[in-house]
Amino acid sequence: AIPLMRGRHRSRPLEQIIDEARRLADQGVKELIIISQDTTFYGLDLYQSQRLVELLEQLEAVEGIEWIRLHYLYPTTVQDRLIDYMAGSAKVVPYLDMPVQHISDRMLKIMKRGGKAHRIRNIFEQAREKIQDVTLRTTFIVGHPGETESDFQALKEFVEAFRFDRMGVFTYSHEE
Repeated sequence: AIPLMRGRHRSRPLEQIIDEARRLADQGVKELIIISQDTTFYGLDLYQSQRLVELLEQLEAVEGIEWIRLHYLYPTTVQDRLIDYMAGSAKVVPYLDMPVQHISDRMLKIMKRGGKAHRIRNIFEQAREKIQDVTLRTTFIVGHPGETESDFQALKEFVEAFRFDRMGVFTYSHEE
C-alpha cells in the first residue's frame, strides 16, 4: 500500500552511505539513524539481494560513530541473520521498530501488508530471546474495513502477550 503511494524503493549505493557516515563522524556526529520506508529492503533494487547486514558491518567500522539505530523494519524482509547481527553488535542500538499493522493473517492480506502472523511472532520472540535489553516498538491499525471482532481480539491478545515497550495504535482512515 505505502510503496504505491510513495513510489518504488530506492537504495543508495553502500559506498555513498559509508562516505556520508565518515563525513558526519568527522563533524562530531555520534549516532546514525538508518531510516526508510522499509529499511530491511536495503539493497534489493541495487544489488538484487538484501545488504542491510553488510551496510551495518561497514558502518560499525566508521571511527567516531558510537550508535546505529534502525527504523522501520518490516516482517516480510527481516532476516534471521539481522536479528543475530543486532544481538552481537557493539554499536547497533537494541531497538526493533517493526510496524506490523495487524496480527490476523486475514487482515494482513486485506491490508496488503504481506507477511504472516507466525513470522511476525517469531521475529519478536527471537529479538526478545537474542538481543539483550531490546526495546520493541510497533504500530497497529484498527477499524480497517473487514476487521471482525475475532480479528480485533486476536490483535488484543497478541498485544497483551508481547507487552511492547512502545506501541502506536491508529484508527483506519481511507487514503487516496
